[in-house]
Amino acid sequence: MSVNGTVAEGFEPVRETFARNFAALGERGAAVAVYRDGRKVVDLWAGTKDVDGTQAWQHGTAQVVRSATKGVAAAVLLLLHQRGDLDLDAPVGDYWPEFKAHGKERLLVRHVLNHRAGLPVLDRPLTPEEALDPHRGP
Repeated sequence: MSVNGTVAEGFEPVRETFARNFAALGERGAAVAVYRDGRKVVDLWAGTKDVDGTQAWQHGTAQVVRSATKGVAAAVLLLLHQRGDLDLDAPVGDYWPEFKAHGKERLLVRHVLNHRAGLPVLDRPLTPEEALDPHRGP
């Protein structure tokens, strides 16, 4: 697999790890960019961008990114906890009163952070109309 792009001196292990995703882990197409102190130090892409594997991934290929902020959000909350500004054993409603609706008044911050809150998930994709309707119930 040919990996395209550049890495700054000292960031060669990122290229090696990125290439290993294809060789050992079955990655089909991906890109990664890393900035350090406001300077781009990694800009790599490889593989294909379509389901059939016929269209090469290009510099700037658009991609949907899911769950990219969960780790950062959790780190922020844990930093607030470490500073004493967030109680993991407090009800979520102490910080977000509207959350208490529909029987969720006893859910703790730690329940939400460790995915044990038992909140419902979507079992089918929403239509655009459903997603935009602020009054739509379950």
